[in-house]
Amino acid sequence: MSEARPETSVNDRDPLLSERIAPQRERAQCRVAVGLGDALAGAARQWGEREALVYRHQPAVADVAWSYAELDATADRLAASLVAQGYRPGERIAIWGPNHPEWILLEYAIAKAGLVLVALNPLYRPGELAFALGDSNAAAIFHADLIGGAPAATIVAEARPDVPALRGVHAFSSIWTALLPAAPDRLPRVEVDPGEALMIQYTSGTTGVPKAVRLSHAAIATTARNSYRRWGLGEGDRVCVGFPLFHVGGSGNSVPGACLNGATLLPLHIFKPGIALDILEQERCTAFIGVPTMLIAMLDDPSIAGRRLDALATIIVGGAPVTRDLLARCRATFGADVINCYGQTETCGVTTTTILGDGVDKKTRTSGTPLVGVSVSIRDGDGRPVPRNAIGQLFYSGPGAMTGYGSRPGVEDESGWVASGDLATMDEDGYVAIVGRAKEMIIRGGENLSPVEIETYMKEHDAIGDVAVVGVPDPKYGEVVCAVVHLRPGHAVSGTAIRDWCAARISRWKVPHYVEFVDEFPLTPSGKIQKFRLRKDMSERLGLVEDPPLGATPSIEDART
Repeated sequence: MSEARPETSVNDRDPLLSERIAPQRERAQCRVAVGLGDALAGAARQWGEREALVYRHQPAVADVAWSYAELDATADRLAASLVAQGYRPGERIAIWGPNHPEWILLEYAIAKAGLVLVALNPLYRPGELAFALGDSNAAAIFHADLIGGAPAATIVAEARPDVPALRGVHAFSSIWTALLPAAPDRLPRVEVDPGEALMIQYTSGTTGVPKAVRLSHAAIATTARNSYRRWGLGEGDRVCVGFPLFHVGGSGNSVPGACLNGATLLPLHIFKPGIALDILEQERCTAFIGVPTMLIAMLDDPSIAGRRLDALATIIVGGAPVTRDLLARCRATFGADVINCYGQTETCGVTTTTILGDGVDKKTRTSGTPLVGVSVSIRDGDGRPVPRNAIGQLFYSGPGAMTGYGSRPGVEDESGWVASGDLATMDEDGYVAIVGRAKEMIIRGGENLSPVEIETYMKEHDAIGDVAVVGVPDPKYGEVVCAVVHLRPGHAVSGTAIRDWCAARISRWKVPHYVEFVDEFPLTPSGKIQKFRLRKDMSERLGLVEDPPLGATPSIEDART
């Protein structure tokens, strides 16, 4: 698994500017104008007997080993059953549960039937579930029998009164007991436009509620195929995936990427380091895709000593920077090289990536160069490209761009560029380094968390007068949530009590790791909380140390204050 360095165009107008513009011919050649269901049918024709999806060595899931032909035929039958149930092209079908085999089977069946998949976080509480189902106008939900040890049907029933459009509620187990046995002999011909939505992914927003990101068949297929090829993954590879399927890195990249390149996919039901190591070793996996926290957990697992992991050649990580120490440990323990990439839900998960041949500095200090057909521009507050190595906001243009948020169009300006909200630099070689977030998003173990969303929930507490949520450094997760609280006069409450109150209302990873109290917040002259100062103050108060990113300077917003 090796690859020559990809050719990427540099802006011919002024190579000193932080832009890389893919020419039109490159964009046209790189696009994959195919529906995901048709992509699976093509894979079945080309690699029919090859293992497509494997679940073994995972006690919580029955063993599965489906060939491409078996997966395609079963997805056809399930799609026919969905149509027979009365679901029509364009309607939204939600999936709620951990990484079960049925999740992936549903993904392909929904695509074949011309429906739209709504990917839901299995940690949602009833209120969060009701919001997502209502916001997406879901016609049906498929759920795991148990989520977090609790009957999922009970949670759905609690949320359902707030979702009047929801017609169908189906357990994963009903696929085998009811839907497939009753499926018509053939799937009616369904015309799927590759430019139409394949899935809706929810990403934390800056308005206090999650945003529904619409991603098309063509955008998903193009980005997934091209990222796998840039990583050198294809026929014969056995790819173990740690990303959850509700995440764009799972259903939006890993699943279609394997299908379009003839690889075998081995998803982790729920990440546990010992089980992940079992799969890597016993299934002779050649690649692993996940976040740095997963690698650290596997490297620290006592069972790693003496394991035979020599088949593993490539580790792809996203969601957080790769340190020199982690790179060295992966090489020494796994005997594998690490590829670091950057992307967003809005760009189908991958915008830039390093490659196997890149040096240590590029892999640890940057997130690589743009995928083929992708243009990247680093701009100042007035929308003008900044010089190389200067900080600005990253803008994306390319085949993986979302079609929009909810019912809104997906581009931020008339030329088709999507604003990332991330602050970045671009060096002389065109490598992009992410140095901050203009929108103050917290990235905990690869998951984006909106401070505004968490603050909105916390402000419902009777004792909290005001709250500001910031990310503070953490050696395991990269960042964790710190809630800085100003209490109402006459109220007293402990940080532990606030955390317990949050745990009953919001997902576990949104619950503040730290709750600190202040008498007043640092403010700008206009009265806004200076979160960059608050982050610094809390990090110092808690004794947390963070190495600044390469070339880091205060963000655009910080400088203005």
